[in-house]
Amino acid sequence: MLTKQVILPITVVLLFSAYQAGAETAEQQNSIRYLGQLNGVALHCNYIDQMRRMKRVLVTALPRRRHLGQLFDDVTNTSFLEFIKSKSVCPGEQQFLLKVDAAVAVVNQAFSKP
Repeated sequence: MLTKQVILPITVVLLFSAYQAGAETAEQQNSIRYLGQLNGVALHCNYIDQMRRMKRVLVTALPRRRHLGQLFDDVTNTSFLEFIKSKSVCPGEQQFLLKVDAAVAVVNQAFSKP
């Protein structure tokens, strides 16, 4: 039988873990969303180097939390499908590179450690 002395610490740990899993700010989540939108375009336009770069930024800048990677993947898929549906034209590589540069800077700044 579990006593209050055992249950209380376990509850505190579980609540803290749940809090930490969703503790990102709106700015951080939006930076991931924008990067995901660009990744969907890069996927459609076959900008492989930029796709790799964006994934690398996620791995190095973000904390290791499953829901952050899932957010990026979900937005990437939506962006890819919307790009096809709207019959958009791929941006020039240089123009796209500048957008990725800016998005990477925002992600790095949003997730920089104080």
